[in-house]
Amino acid sequence: MTERLRAIVGAYWFRCALVSAAAGVLVAVLFSASGVAPLARVLPRALVHSAVMGGLVGSLLPRVHHRLHATGAARGWTVVLVVLTALAGAGTAGACALLELVGPHASGAVFRACLAGSFQINLILSLALGVGMSFYEAQRGRVDALSLALRTQELEHERARKMALEARLASLEARLHPHFLFNTLNAISELIHESPARAERAVERLAALLRASLDATERGLVPLAHELELVRDYLAIEQERLGARLAYDVAVSPTVAQCRVPPLAVQTLVENSIKHAIAPRAAGGRLRVEAEAAGDRLVVGVWDDGPGFTSEVSAPGHGLESLEGRLAARFGASASLRITRRDDGTLVTISLPRSDGGAS
Repeated sequence: MTERLRAIVGAYWFRCALVSAAAGVLVAVLFSASGVAPLARVLPRALVHSAVMGGLVGSLLPRVHHRLHATGAARGWTVVLVVLTALAGAGTAGACALLELVGPHASGAVFRACLAGSFQINLILSLALGVGMSFYEAQRGRVDALSLALRTQELEHERARKMALEARLASLEARLHPHFLFNTLNAISELIHESPARAERAVERLAALLRASLDATERGLVPLAHELELVRDYLAIEQERLGARLAYDVAVSPTVAQCRVPPLAVQTLVENSIKHAIAPRAAGGRLRVEAEAAGDRLVVGVWDDGPGFTSEVSAPGHGLESLEGRLAARFGASASLRITRRDDGTLVTISLPRSDGGAS
């Protein structure tokens, strides 16, 4: 028996005991008020009768309801009333026998007098307990069914919302791959006529880069260390194209190496800096990748010494816009992307919940 089932059974019998005790007290008070006998004498006997009747009705009535579940209401109530009448007879006999066993003057005459005097009261108790329990359990069953339907509806709504978010995320990631591949191939194409040997090395790096990228994006999140390996390969390809015009540094503490990030998230920041801040300038520029833990958050940034830009001037479909969409789809409001213009350049950072566990 599970803990939940034990709790349900315990609550049911607690209700039965409470109702039976209340009925016994009520009967004793009525008898005492009518002058039949003092309350102190009537109350113990009334409690014994109500306890026996409550036990019988509480034990057998649910089984009767279960067997009559598919029958009509009129036939069902007829059977219930017959069963309750029979239980009144059995309960009267059982309660009288129990009272005679513990009583000081046990005899056949006393037992028969108990049967004759108690049957009508026990019949009333049986009908009151049975009808009351039937109505209560029926209403409780409707409430439970309604609660279950509401919980099921909430689960379906949550499942639909999750599927919609996953579909949105998959769409954003699918759009990111061609964008990433196009920009990398464009970088290599500029090397083909200028330096075939360097272009060949870049193609080899691209193959390794694509293998790592495809392996990584089969999972929801990847360790930052894996993402930085991909970033270094991408920077090496751009280094072949730009030569001395590109200077870069990847300075990330080992303490955050296993923190999880969306695949290609840091690469998108690096690609954005090279495309908009370094490649267009004849003198090139410098780039730095940094990451640190800030409490329960991971902050990853890419700085460059370019002229800077803002998110408002980014064209639709821009790499940072796609990255923002991916962060929102996966983390909601708990992740953010920020562009900060400084005297020595521009810093683009992403902040997300710190997670050192498995991919999700």
